[in-house]
Amino acid sequence: MSWRDIRPVAVGVPRREDEVLLSRLREDDDDIETFYRPIGGGIEFGESSDEALAREFDEELDVAIAEADLLETLENTFTFDGQRGHEIWFLYEVTLAESWPYERDEFEGREPEADETYRAVWTSVDALDGVTVYPEHLASLL
Repeated sequence: MSWRDIRPVAVGVPRREDEVLLSRLREDDDDIETFYRPIGGGIEFGESSDEALAREFDEELDVAIAEADLLETLENTFTFDGQRGHEIWFLYEVTLAESWPYERDEFEGREPEADETYRAVWTSVDALDGVTVYPEHLASLL
């Protein structure tokens, strides 16, 4: 992706009472900074954001989405691993069709394109103010 590309992204936030399910990631190879973001990924050409959201949850967590409600459309510019990025996010609140993710406090997610794994963790909405989370004002959107 060149610096001129804008990447459309569909991300979702499942809720469990006062908690949300987020991916816990590392800023760089040295694991210096941990940050959290909603689960999801890029929208492929010809795919709607809700179709991409369903595909991403299936690919990354092997779960289906029962319901998805669009909360907000956001613009995100950032630097990650020394590369500038620009994304348009379609942020959804989702209900998962399966019960097992709600029964675990954390579990492994996978990013197939990068051949990497991450931890999917339930995090209190109130705790989001004390950690690095993207988008930075996620708690106010929920």
